[in-house]
Amino acid sequence: MFIKRSLLIAAASGVVILAGASAATVSSIVAVNLASVSPASGSSVAGSPASGSPAAGSEPSAAAPVNTAGFPSGGRNPGIFTDTCTLTKTLPNDPIMMPGMTGMSMQHDFFGNPAVDASSTSKLLVGGSSSCSTSADASAYWTPVVYQNGKALEPRSTLIYWRAPAASASSVKTMPAGMTMIAGNEAATKSQSEKIIDWTCTPSAGNLVPQRSDAPHDCGTAFLRLVITFPNCWDGHSLAGKGQTNVVYQSDAGVCPSSHPVQIPQIVMHIAYPTSTASNLTLSIGPTQTGPTVTGHADFMMGWNQPRMDANVAACIDTQTRCGRTSGPLATPAGGKLN
Repeated sequence: MFIKRSLLIAAASGVVILAGASAATVSSIVAVNLASVSPASGSSVAGSPASGSPAAGSEPSAAAPVNTAGFPSGGRNPGIFTDTCTLTKTLPNDPIMMPGMTGMSMQHDFFGNPAVDASSTSKLLVGGSSSCSTSADASAYWTPVVYQNGKALEPRSTLIYWRAPAASASSVKTMPAGMTMIAGNEAATKSQSEKIIDWTCTPSAGNLVPQRSDAPHDCGTAFLRLVITFPNCWDGHSLAGKGQTNVVYQSDAGVCPSSHPVQIPQIVMHIAYPTSTASNLTLSIGPTQTGPTVTGHADFMMGWNQPRMDANVAACIDTQTRCGRTSGPLATPAGGKLN
């Protein structure tokens, strides 16, 4: 016996959708995406304390500054830093929607903290180990398994944006400790907006800006990629993402509604799969069941070292600086490119 996760969730409605991730792609990100698959297979927070623990095996300093000297600013996707997290496990667990119910959810691909299980909490993740490019990020990220012709497609990693639009970057607060949230609707019966669930392809030398779509499509010599954009307006008090009511999307004008007035960094996950065709694709909807691709979604459980998150939000997002990929125990940014 299992309990479908869709029976436990009410789809969020009545929110205005933010434009999705910029079509512009920096060359370093192109390299990351092409390498992720194989054809063979600080700021203050309203209502939240600034707390956190060092990542495992390191001692990130709360006072360590973020050096952004020489980094570009502006462009079409300013105020951003990124990290890349490799796949850690695939299991039918869901600590947000079905806590403690081991083996009873749909099959999920997990990225980030390898210790995550059905009973995990944000507090337990902080200070743990991580598969991400920066050990300061011990968060857990998960998505339903994608199948083709009944066989699971195994992604190697997910590229994660932490960003804010130019019009509102200066007012972004840091991601609060303990935050959990969900993007997308697993109970969807028709295609979701491509501003939330975007099926595209990995960039290639001949196609740096691949076509975006609300449904999977063939990618020629490139690989299929799923881009999932999370809400970025928080109600200021609820950290629980289970009901999908603690966060919503800002308006096209860059304004958060009065019910969710606190703008937080927007997470955008990019997951490449080892296939170039969209034929016979399904998503997991239960431990052994699959369903249509319109049910795409992703989950996030905060596990960042809080001082390092605060420092990067303040240095990169609030100043509209393109900080690029972060790495090491201090989440040190390498610098991005202006495009």
